[in-house]
Amino acid sequence: MRATLAFLTACCISWTQPASSADYATMSGQDLYGRFCASCHGVEGRGDGPVASTLRVEVPDLTLMARRGHGADPHDRIVRIIDGRYIIGAHGTRTMPIWGEDLARLEIGNPDAERSTQTIIGRLADYVASLQRKPPN
Repeated sequence: MRATLAFLTACCISWTQPASSADYATMSGQDLYGRFCASCHGVEGRGDGPVASTLRVEVPDLTLMARRGHGADPHDRIVRIIDGRYIIGAHGTRTMPIWGEDLARLEIGNPDAERSTQTIIGRLADYVASLQRKPPN
């Protein structure tokens, strides 16, 4: 129960102040990462955020995504994972929040909500892609 509470608290930190996805669309990828991702994935993306130790699953090291993809550009995969509305069947149960739904829900009725959501997710993906470790020579 304590681990669940800690996880929910970390996930809800970003919702403590009312905001719309348009507000988030003005933020940089690094700022968005700090708001939505760092509590679990850590400031440097290595899976060592303050909430990571309370989770039942290992939080992935985001800096290794390109290596795990055999050097392929991970951007599109990162977008799908962050968005969460696209199921990655081989990964089993999803433990990460479905940010695509959450961000779109902030502006129900706004015809530009999906565009704002995609802008936010794109900036997050760009930032996570920039965290990739270079393969050893």
